[in-house]
Amino acid sequence: MATPNPAPNSIRARRALVLLAAVLCTGTGCNGFRGFRDRASADFKELFVSTYDDPKAEEKFQAAQANYDAGRYDEAQSQFRQIADNKGNPVALCERARFMQAECRYQRGHYPEAVDTYHKLLLDFPTGAYRRDACQRMFKICDYWLDDFRAELDARTAKGETGVLRWKPGTPKPWDRTRPALDQEGRTLEALERIHVHDVMGPEADKALFLSGYINFVRGNFNEADQFFSQLEATHKDSPLRPQAMLLAIQAKNNKTGGPSYDSRGCAEALHLVQVAQGSMPELANDPANAKKLDNALVAIRSQQAEKDMLMADYYVRTGHPGSAVFYYELVRRRYGGTRYSDVATERQARLMQMMKEGRPEVGNDPFAIAGAKFNEMIGRRPAAGDEKDRARVDPNVAPAGAIQPPVTQNP
Repeated sequence: MATPNPAPNSIRARRALVLLAAVLCTGTGCNGFRGFRDRASADFKELFVSTYDDPKAEEKFQAAQANYDAGRYDEAQSQFRQIADNKGNPVALCERARFMQAECRYQRGHYPEAVDTYHKLLLDFPTGAYRRDACQRMFKICDYWLDDFRAELDARTAKGETGVLRWKPGTPKPWDRTRPALDQEGRTLEALERIHVHDVMGPEADKALFLSGYINFVRGNFNEADQFFSQLEATHKDSPLRPQAMLLAIQAKNNKTGGPSYDSRGCAEALHLVQVAQGSMPELANDPANAKKLDNALVAIRSQQAEKDMLMADYYVRTGHPGSAVFYYELVRRRYGGTRYSDVATERQARLMQMMKEGRPEVGNDPFAIAGAKFNEMIGRRPAAGDEKDRARVDPNVAPAGAIQPPVTQNP
């Protein structure tokens, strides 16, 4: 009759007592226990050290695999973890054990812990055999977590709301082991980033990039959205998501500038993408709906650029540089002919040039010119057309350039 194996706790307790006896013998100079101390040292490594030579590692793995196949995921998870933590085991065995540990957590419905374990696998074995399987499993979990985000979008669409959808913290659910207790959306974005970083050209990489960009786009984080969409467009030429990513990248680049008063490089990049889409992407240029989106984006980009040039011209008017203001008004007239910006620029330019011919350029913010204009107003004197000394003065009764309200930019 076979003798049953003692419980693991009793084995550990016995090894601890053996270790204690070995230490005492060493302290008293007991030379007859050298072999005993060597065995105690081996037991010490197995009990307290995570790295040791385990000749039964393969047998332990088969036992853990049997528990997994039988549905005892809790026991199998603990066994796989012990095998994976022992760096003395073969590398392939450690990698497989770590993957199976994550699979146990996935089967138990502990998705946040499973994502963390898959990530640890990717960090320890970045080019391992289970890298792509781990990324696919992580994407499946992220897709499940995004159901709440999709429900939020559907609710907003049903109400007819548009614009940026601001993030609101949800109620913690510590009893739900399938979702993170806090910051579910942040954990989702983190996991999606790990997927496309560890498996750049994998089957889920383009989807992870698109979802990361789309979440940031809806939340109003246009700079981050632009980075994800631009990376997808550049690295995944054959992805079916590339046309949609191109359209969203154009909008993100145009919106991330913050308006015409700020850096306009995003507008220039967006304009380049529109030209690329119209010239090399027939799925966008030949589709009526997508072609209309490109046209609307082009109008929005050109409007922002025109308004920036108008603001620059108005700036030179305010600072007392009428020649530079006339130059920028002429740029607006030539670049954006047929638009309302061109009409306003033509009117302002003509009025400013007429004032310059009469020797009455704009005062701007020059305190000496303002004082001179006030003095002329008091004595009733108007500067002569050929008087170079008074050329910087102005008739205060003439309406300033700012009296004409600039057009309001509207997204088409």
